[in-house]
Amino acid sequence: MSITAASTSFALATPSYRGDIERCRLLCASIDRFVTGHAVHYLLIEDRDVPLFRAFEGPRRRVLAESELLPRWLKSRPDPFSLGQRRVWAGLRAALRGLPPLRGWHAQQLRKFAVAKASAEDIILFADSDMLFVRPFDVRSLEKDGATRLYRKPDAITADMARHRPWCENASAVLGLGPPRYPGPDYINNMVSWRREHVLAMLDLIERRSGRDWVTAIARDRQFSEYMLYGYYVERVLGLEAAGHWPDARELCKVYWFTEDVEGFDRLESFEQVLEPWQVAVGVQSFIGEPLERIRALFEQQAQASA
Repeated sequence: MSITAASTSFALATPSYRGDIERCRLLCASIDRFVTGHAVHYLLIEDRDVPLFRAFEGPRRRVLAESELLPRWLKSRPDPFSLGQRRVWAGLRAALRGLPPLRGWHAQQLRKFAVAKASAEDIILFADSDMLFVRPFDVRSLEKDGATRLYRKPDAITADMARHRPWCENASAVLGLGPPRYPGPDYINNMVSWRREHVLAMLDLIERRSGRDWVTAIARDRQFSEYMLYGYYVERVLGLEAAGHWPDARELCKVYWFTEDVEGFDRLESFEQVLEPWQVAVGVQSFIGEPLERIRALFEQQAQASA
């Protein structure tokens, strides 16, 4: 039975960690200021960082510890090869399952799948902690004629894209599909929305096909992408129309991915100068070094202007 717009419930979900806590704080403030239509905003946090994020909780925000989401045998620990400055997800029980040591970005992707098991909302919209909303946004606008928006950029992945090809091949193999065809669609972006029922069905399919738990089946090859997996499942296994998705190639979030992207950012007077009419958020990758104070000042200016 298809979900009607009147009965559809929405959640936002954000994986984060202590290194991004101030960026996450700003994201939460932007959601509280600009976003409507959702039942809850989940923060998906490694257990040791949970106490740091508890202050963010409120009537419509909940912290989900990693131990509530992932198997007990997959735990993080200090990485001995980085003098304890980085974390690694590993252990004897994980190794016995054939799982290689995982990094934080792997664990964050796995949490995105797992939140479908821990939540009850129909639609999950992912908002990374290095982005913020800067215009009013009703998550119910993701629904159109009973179907849910899916970011899909046609023919965006080509055979010469060395980073993307393993993600496509992993998704095809895990789902039991034929080899990926190039050029192919890209499903990777900020503000990607999933239907919870399809995530659960996809993880069940992966377990039945592999004879393994879904975490092991997906992550034993570390070159995986959560968004490519879901995109391949709803398009190549179910079919977009049957899955209740409508494709949209527009980017709802203006993202500064690389250092060269932020040229002129220090002279920006308002986010309105760089946003397309349909864009409601801005993402500035934390690793490119743009000062958070500058981003916060632009956000506060935006919030005051829209008051």
